[in-house]
Amino acid sequence: EWLFEELPGAGTFVSIRNSGFVGTPEEVIPRVVDATEGFTLVLAGLKACLEHGIALNLVADRFPRGLDG
Repeated sequence: EWLFEELPGAGTFVSIRNSGFVGTPEEVIPRVVDATEGFTLVLAGLKACLEHGIALNLVADRFPRGLDG
């Protein structure tokens, strides 16, 4: 769930709520960490694009074509 809150005169505050993880803590924690890393990359790229007009290509660079793993 993406939440957008207007900050008058300052911009917009974006928060993300990711839920629905099931399993034991040992199973869930790695998935939560992975999701958090993904959202962090996307939001950092979006911030750079919106505020400075820079395309960082963070998502494409995370898993480049031709790289195994």
